[in-house]
Amino acid sequence: MSRYTRYVLILMALSATVRALCAALIEFGNDEVYYRLYALFPDWSHFDHPGMVGWMIQLFTLNLAWDSELAIRMASIVLGTVNIWLMYQLGTGLAGGDRRTGWASALLYVSSLYATVICGTFIMPDTPQATFWIAALLCFQRAFGRNGITEDAGTSGRWMLAAGLACGLAFLSKYTSVFLWTGAGLYILFHDRRWLRRWQLYAAVLITAACMLPVLVWNLQNDFISFTFHSERVVSQHQLHPEYFGREIAGEFFYNNPILFVLTIVAVVLFLRRRLDFDRRAGAWLLWTALPLILIFWVVSWQRVTLPHWSGPAFVTLVPLAAAAALKPLRGGEGMSRWVTAAVGFTAVLLPLAVVEIRTGVVPLDHHVEDNRMGRDDFTLDMYGWDQLRDGFAEVREEALAGGRASEDDPVYSNKWFPAANIDYYVTSPLGVRLLCVGPMEDIHKYWWINQERGGLQEGQDGWFITSSRNFREPSEMPFDGVSGCDTVKVMRCGRHVYNFYIYRVENLQLDKIEQ
Repeated sequence: MSRYTRYVLILMALSATVRALCAALIEFGNDEVYYRLYALFPDWSHFDHPGMVGWMIQLFTLNLAWDSELAIRMASIVLGTVNIWLMYQLGTGLAGGDRRTGWASALLYVSSLYATVICGTFIMPDTPQATFWIAALLCFQRAFGRNGITEDAGTSGRWMLAAGLACGLAFLSKYTSVFLWTGAGLYILFHDRRWLRRWQLYAAVLITAACMLPVLVWNLQNDFISFTFHSERVVSQHQLHPEYFGREIAGEFFYNNPILFVLTIVAVVLFLRRRLDFDRRAGAWLLWTALPLILIFWVVSWQRVTLPHWSGPAFVTLVPLAAAAALKPLRGGEGMSRWVTAAVGFTAVLLPLAVVEIRTGVVPLDHHVEDNRMGRDDFTLDMYGWDQLRDGFAEVREEALAGGRASEDDPVYSNKWFPAANIDYYVTSPLGVRLLCVGPMEDIHKYWWINQERGGLQEGQDGWFITSSRNFREPSEMPFDGVSGCDTVKVMRCGRHVYNFYIYRVENLQLDKIEQ
């Protein structure tokens, strides 16, 4: 075992330990707690994404037999650790067997906030996508070899088939995985057309297509609602918004680690100028995979609001190039680049500080003083206070039941998939109360189907409505004939009042008032 391999194994153990601690110490964010519903109500696909993230939660929690923040995030902890090894192998292969480049690749991967936090700590569709994405890159690398098709045609063909499977599993995680085949296809067309004469290429495409069938069948049964939803998020609005583009770039700069972001740009420039010390075709397919994905979201962001993590897989793809660029000035020495050390140090410092901020709010991020606007600007409160709501609601509900003002069967209503999923997990499920969502499909997402699983919306039904000062909605805007009472739960953090929850009794649900 080489020393760099030992280094990577130690890095994997340290990273897993730190990420597991973070996962256990903070509550779920809006997205994470929503994706738990994929495991609670499994299906071949869902409104927002394919089903892989839900299947992974089921696998690592034994079908939710183990149900806690750490348990549900365990898929991220395990897969995020596997990703470090895969990146080490990818970087080593890119540099023709140079394990130091692989070691630098593993370090830079860990330094990425997208890789370590979004994919490796939080439970998101990006979690399984990252694993299958890097696995697909590695399979394509083994299939293509350093100079196109390897001398052992049988081995390269088997790697191509494996790449097809990895691409299919990545697609079952997130739709942007189609760019894996975009990159491979462009590489073959421009650099090695010999693959067009090999049956393994077409078999690999068919394997990917077979993996996609569950998603296609589900969408066929549901009027292609998932594809329609995502297409509307990127369709042109015929109006330029430079501020959207600026926010996208700023987000990518932070999500991928500012140091790594700059290093990646440097690496791409060096590669295009033929100043990286490896065969150009060894890295060309990485650029063919990454750059189209980045450029598409840059273009879209001029007209639509985008999220920086959408392009995350593209930046992960370029990590080995960034590692090679970082090591270039060392000219084959034994040390490690200051770029790499600084990038890892940035994340090593930021991650524990972020956990402390979420738990304590030591840095004040919100300055609203109005009761129904408190906490709006503090994004860390997404992951704080839900247990306090549970205790407060349980007390209010018990008093109402004892006074005959409520029924045991009365559900809690929400008007949007968030905070519905948070209330569902932290409040209603522990108390044995149903949660239902009222609103159009684009607002309630998977709850459109969950409502039916829970008995559906009933005309004239009474219940509860919970809203918060962070995303306040007047109960009079809900489709009920009457609203009575308002109990306030004050969320406290380190002795400070940070935001409010408001609990209302709502009466006589009117189905004809629900937006469609």
